[in-house]
Order: sequence, then structure tokens, then C-alpha cells
Amino acid sequence: MTLPDFTPIALLVIILGLFSGSLVKGVLGAGIPAVGLPIMVMVIDPAQAVTLFIVPIAISNVWQIIESGECREAVRRYWPFLILLMAGVWIGAGALTSLDPQLIALALGCVVIATTLAQIFTPNATFLQRHARVANPVAGGLIGLCSGATGAFTPIIVYFAALRLPKNLFVAQMALAAMVGSVPLYLRLITEGHMSWPQFTASALAMIPVGIGIATGFWIRKRISEAFFRRLVQVGLILLGLMLIWRGLS
Repeated sequence: MTLPDFTPIALLVIILGLFSGSLVKGVLGAGIPAVGLPIMVMVIDPAQAVTLFIVPIAISNVWQIIESGECREAVRRYWPFLILLMAGVWIGAGALTSLDPQLIALALGCVVIATTLAQIFTPNATFLQRHARVANPVAGGLIGLCSGATGAFTPIIVYFAALRLPKNLFVAQMALAAMVGSVPLYLRLITEGHMSWPQFTASALAMIPVGIGIATGFWIRKRISEAFFRRLVQVGLILLGLMLIWRGLS
């Protein structure tokens, strides 16, 4: 897969997916694959779309972690989640090119919407906070399996939105989880022959629309309140869930 292989229309759709996902990531802390993948799979297959994310995800997550200023706190509080997440992603990534992506997207979309609505209608729920010692590693492993199989880390947003973290810690945790989770995902894709140097080159060029989108998202996030940010995350999750369901039914 090289850039000349894409038609002009396909290239425009890919750029739109990359920009849209990175704009959401800049504001909410995650979203490049979750938002971009349903758009991009209209013109390329899921495995190709996932390989385009490797450079943008790596650079944008480091950028986002530094910008948030909460990396140390995120690691201290959620290291069990991160370790089990990596293990789960490695196992789940084996299914990325074998399972029906439409069925996975449909199931994931339903889960995202259901859990987000539960958060909205039970705003004072503290179960996850009170049982964090058990919940974090279990959630990390299960989310890793799901994220590895779909190539998108949307379930991570759902989990940490339910914990109602402060805005900057939430953003730092999203970036950190996506960064450590993408390591086993892309290592597995490389070892199984799904990535090559032309694909790395295309992924590096994808950083252009991603950089513009993230910078715009950072600008927006700095100008909104904690309460509005939390509501925006919930609305964004419902939209992501609907996009996944649409992808699963199309």
C-alpha cells in the first residue's frame, strides 16, 4: 500500500478520517482510530486503515501526555490496567484480520452506547472507584482483547469516562493507554507481515492532517470547563457508538 495506490476520492476520504479522529483526540484524549476507522473503511479495508495510524498514534500520544502534565500520576494510579491491557491487545490482535469486522463493530457500538447511557443516568455511581484494585486489571485485560480485535481503543474511553477523572488526568490516561496498547498491536501486525516500509511512509505522511486536527482540538479543550468536558465525552461516546453500529450494519 503506497499513496499512489489510492484514487483521489479515496485519498480525500482517508484525510477526512484522519483529521476527524485527531480533532476528537485533541479535545477528548482519544479518537483517532475510533472516529477515523469507520470513515476510512469506506474506501480501504480495516487492516490497511489500522496500519496508517501507527506513526500518528505514536507521535500524538507522546505529544498529548507531555501537554497534559499528568503522566506520572496516570502511571502511578493505573499501572495494573496498563500491563493487562498490553497482554490483552496482543492476544486480541490475532483476530483483527480473521474475525468479521462488521460483527465486531456492531457489538462494540452497542456496548459503548449502553455503558455511556448508564453513566448519564447514574451520575453518582462509585462502584468502579470503590473496587479499583480488582476492576482496573480486569478491565485492562478485557478492553485489551476487544481493542486488539477491532484496532480501536474506544472501550478505554468508556472505562475512564465512568471513573469521572479530572480533565487533564483523563486526557493523559487516554494517551498513555493508547500508546502502550498500540505497541503489541503493531508488533503483531509487523510480525504477521501486514506492514512494510511503504506503509510506514504512508503512515508518516498521515501525520500532516493528524497534527492539524490535534492542535485544533488542544485549542478547544483549553477553553471548556470540566463539566462541559465531561458532557462532551458522553456525547462523543454515543456518536462513536452510533458510527460503529452503522459500520457493522453497512
